[in-house]
This record gives sequence, C-alpha cells and structure tokens, in this order.
Amino acid sequence: MASNAKEKFLAYNTLSALLIAMKNRKVEVETKNESTICGILDEADGFGNLWLSRATVYPLGAPSVKLNETFVKASSVSFVHLPDGVDPVKAITNQLNKPKFNRNFKVRSMKR
Repeated sequence: MASNAKEKFLAYNTLSALLIAMKNRKVEVETKNESTICGILDEADGFGNLWLSRATVYPLGAPSVKLNETFVKASSVSFVHLPDGVDPVKAITNQLNKPKFNRNFKVRSMKR
C-alpha cells in the first residue's frame, strides 16, 4: 500500500481511500482523453494511480482493446464509476479502520 509518508497522508486524507477500498471489484474509469477503461481494480495507491486486470479499453472513436493488465496514472483519471450497491461513506470508514491499513502508521504529536 503506502510506501512513504506523503502517500500515507494522501491515502488517509483524500478520496484515494475509497479507491483503495474498491480493490478486487469491477470499476469503470473515464480518462481525460475521453476513453473508458473497465476492469477489476487490482491495486490503488495513495496518489490515485490504478492497476486493473482483465481490462477492456474503449478509446473514443476506435475499436475496443482487451488487456490482461493495465496501469492508469492518476493525472489521466477524470471519473471512477463505482460498482452498484457501494456506499462510499461506509467503504471509506471500513477502509480506514482496517488493521492492515493502519499498520506502521505513526501519528506524531502536535505538541511543541
């Protein structure tokens, strides 16, 4: 999951936590170049980068392409459509309360 302090911060304080909670579920990603990618979310990091498997890419005005694996850089993501029946608030809360998610994360005291 998070490999450094900045990524951990983003994973806890942005909607990346929701993407991380969608692991192993089918998602639909719309990119800024108006392509759509549908597949199983294998991994998401604190920066919002996505790794999908069994993906189908639907480029605008071109035939679809099936891929075993693909990587979608966070800066190219426009929207992520969540699976039906997912409560985003519940998913984020569950993700943030997972022991594995909290492992090795130390909160520094704000006292000076």
